[in-house]
Amino acid sequence: MKKITLAFCAALASAGASADTILGFDATLGAWKPAYSGKIGVDNFNVDEFALAEDNVTFIQAALEHPIPLIPNILLAHSKIETNGSTEITDEVTFDDETFRAYSTVSANMSLTHTDATLYYEILDNWVNLDLGLTARMYDGEFNATGQGGIVCIPTVPSTPCGDTQSETIELSGVLPMVYGVARFDLPFTGWSIIAQGNGTSYKGDRHTDLTAKIRWDFVPALDFAIEAGYRSMTLDVKELDALQSDLEIKGPYLGLNLHL
Repeated sequence: MKKITLAFCAALASAGASADTILGFDATLGAWKPAYSGKIGVDNFNVDEFALAEDNVTFIQAALEHPIPLIPNILLAHSKIETNGSTEITDEVTFDDETFRAYSTVSANMSLTHTDATLYYEILDNWVNLDLGLTARMYDGEFNATGQGGIVCIPTVPSTPCGDTQSETIELSGVLPMVYGVARFDLPFTGWSIIAQGNGTSYKGDRHTDLTAKIRWDFVPALDFAIEAGYRSMTLDVKELDALQSDLEIKGPYLGLNLHL
């Protein structure tokens, strides 16, 4: 009877180890607090003048890994980037096909929300980990500007808006192919890791990068939970991605919770 019990326990242990080897799952949920700088529109308007809100950006990514040769692993990620602000312009400014009057008050709403689908291979998998692959980044966003008043408008009552409202919406719905890479260095017996992750592309003068540097601490190793903190920097220098023309930099710290099975 003891032999049967021992054999059964050994079989369970073997099955658990095999399951972990056959399939792996890694997911991170977090919040990113970016600041916005750079230029946008035909006239390269400085977005600093809009004083864009630095609200938290939610992001999630999940990866599924397997040991089958030649078939890539898959990673899905989503970042919801939305902000808004306003300013009084002193000169005429053109966004796409609309030229806004000088001395009008212009409000801006910008969304750079995107979803990534990545196919990658594990090149190294020990205390030094290296993944390389390709990403299709799908944007579902827009830039909207609304103007009121201006130099041609002289209201009879001070501080009372007048004149036709001007508005322009520039959609951002293109797909960008990007190179993907992540390197992780595990510090043995500490539960700490140092991670660098990035996407990038450059084509016909357009350049887009998305880089993250972070540290991870496995604070509950038995439950495969970890907390990570880092800094994310995204640049969007494009002239041909849908109708949007921009040279933007979006960067700031972030905090996330990781689950690895």
